[in-house]
Amino acid sequence: MRRLSTFDSLFQFRRVGINLLLGLSFIITVACQSTPGGIPQSAVVIGAAQNGGAVSVKPGQMLVIELSGNPSTGYVWQLIEQPSAQYLLPDGTKQFQSDTERASQSQIKTQYIRFVAQEAGELTLELNYVIPSVGPQANTRRFSVDVVIE
Repeated sequence: MRRLSTFDSLFQFRRVGINLLLGLSFIITVACQSTPGGIPQSAVVIGAAQNGGAVSVKPGQMLVIELSGNPSTGYVWQLIEQPSAQYLLPDGTKQFQSDTERASQSQIKTQYIRFVAQEAGELTLELNYVIPSVGPQANTRRFSVDVVIE
């Protein structure tokens, strides 16, 4: 196994920093071109129907996971593990209520978990529907999708 030199380590650190900066600038740019729900028209939006499946996105493209929940119960969708910033950057936006839900004063709300694809690669995103202070239980609802960045 080859040890990384200080130069190699600095180069890898710098590359991750550049990817983060590019991702943030993309998010700011996209915010000006978004649909009313704050999701760009070019985004790949997936939901419960894709659970256990796969999705492809391109570098720079937004991936949005749209899942229903009832936050009044304390339950929210949470990532089991943060994805590598080398491949996907979370944009920090997590939950909205759709116009239809707002109009009907529904307790059900759609939770949107958004990412910006970085460089080519493959990974699996896994989420649990949990009460954050309690954590997953034996009957916890789960969502999983394989992401291919081409």
